[in-house]
Amino acid sequence: MYKEEQVHFEKLIQKIQQPDFQRNQGLSNEVGYYIYPYNVADTPRVRANLDDLTKSETAMKINLKVFDLYDIMLDSIHKLKGIADDDPFRILAEMEKQSGIDQVAQQINNLMRMDENNNDVVMYVQDHVDNQHCVIFITGVGKVYPLIRAHKVLNTMHQVLDENPVVMFYPGKYNEQNLQIFGEANDQNYYRAFSI
Repeated sequence: MYKEEQVHFEKLIQKIQQPDFQRNQGLSNEVGYYIYPYNVADTPRVRANLDDLTKSETAMKINLKVFDLYDIMLDSIHKLKGIADDDPFRILAEMEKQSGIDQVAQQINNLMRMDENNNDVVMYVQDHVDNQHCVIFITGVGKVYPLIRAHKVLNTMHQVLDENPVVMFYPGKYNEQNLQIFGEANDQNYYRAFSI
């Protein structure tokens, strides 16, 4: 699998350097959203490849911006410190013990306003892109599952961020109709992204 993943990543590097890709052209009026599916067993290799890419001349040339959903989620929870009477992480841990992970996921989605177009993920990315022309990578999908779902991020993000191409790194399968996290659990149907 190592060799297959390397070939897959090399194709991604070639794709993101194409001027049409960077300008969101040639997509039949579709928003430039892509999913980079990969086998969960290849996660260490994908992370290493991403780390190498972010330090490369290519990253500077295309103005690559990488956003980790886990970091964005933690940022949103950290903002509650000082507002809540208690440590929000302790509250969420206690909630999971009492009511289960589904309740925690619901509370985090409420906190981050994930049903709104201008949710915390969208606003965080938008604030850090600040109208720059760039290529956006979204990582951390596996780290936040099942608290935040990839299809929710994509469904709301494409409503607001439509000038720059976005690539979501997805630990699972995507056939341009269904997202299947970790190659097993159905995340949700999603039709607006191209597989890369």
